[in-house]
Amino acid sequence: MQLQLKILRTPSGKLLSEYQLNLLSKNNINSVLEFHEADEKKLHQMLDISVESVRDLKKELSQLPKDSGEDGAPDLEYGTGMEELDKLLDSVEQPFKQGRVWELSGQTGVGKTQLMHTLALNFVWKHTLKVLFVDTKRDFSCQRMQHMLRARHLDKDTCERAMKSIQVVEASTAPDLIDILKAFDQQLTSKVQAALQTKLVVIDSLAACFVHYRGKRMQMLRKSLLVELACKVRKLAVQGVAFIIGNLSFFERDADNCNDEGDGNNEERATRQQLEPMLGAYWSSVCTLRLSLELPMDDDDSPGQVDGLRLVHVLSNTYGPAGGHCLVRITQAGVV
Repeated sequence: MQLQLKILRTPSGKLLSEYQLNLLSKNNINSVLEFHEADEKKLHQMLDISVESVRDLKKELSQLPKDSGEDGAPDLEYGTGMEELDKLLDSVEQPFKQGRVWELSGQTGVGKTQLMHTLALNFVWKHTLKVLFVDTKRDFSCQRMQHMLRARHLDKDTCERAMKSIQVVEASTAPDLIDILKAFDQQLTSKVQAALQTKLVVIDSLAACFVHYRGKRMQMLRKSLLVELACKVRKLAVQGVAFIIGNLSFFERDADNCNDEGDGNNEERATRQQLEPMLGAYWSSVCTLRLSLELPMDDDDSPGQVDGLRLVHVLSNTYGPAGGHCLVRITQAGVV
């Protein structure tokens, strides 16, 4: 009922009927956050309104004054520290802010880890907040972080503060990852100061935790773990924690062998040169923004060889349009 009342306070929401509003609760969409996270195409079909109207309604809801303790979309914007990426995010109406759940996918070796390290460093460098970095591949390198900081010509105290603000934990399996998020949530509930200062969780990468859950025999267990993980992520996002989650991607013919569901959602959806993230249709609905990190293409549609250049492409977006892209460059100081 609270969501319905808030919708009726918006210009777009006043055009909806009582029947349309009741459809939201029947489909288990009962809060502002759940409405924001719902797929815009699903809302378009459910409410029988245009996708543009769905986007307008989400935007108008986010602009309403927040009640005390409300679980709506938080307002504090962080920025990524990368000018071109921030411009892209603003253009698709999803700047980096509290409660965002982003996925960063890409092929092995394209630079996802470097980009996630850069995002973590930029976050603690700019804000007096902490980052929880979940290392599922057991290859986190403090030395790499230190090299990036030295390349920025920062003073020793700033470098030490940045390194101390990033807590690194290892998770080899999906249950390990879920347990880490459970423990973090319990610390927030207990008002542990370090947890309260942790506003960003970086997971590098999700695929490593699920690589062993492949094939039809493991499908139910894999789906169950993904659902439990999604619930933990969403619960923390409601409390203002942002997520950047790494994932592997393959060209479609390879991705067909790696997805967790054979439900036909990938059928004829991609061209040969389009990359598809792992973990299938269910996981694709969890993140508010899905980004793909790719090598730029030359005129002959082959991967470009320009040193350090990468293309960031918006695959899907809960809050606005998809399909936009920008160029970034990998440097000794990180991704810029």
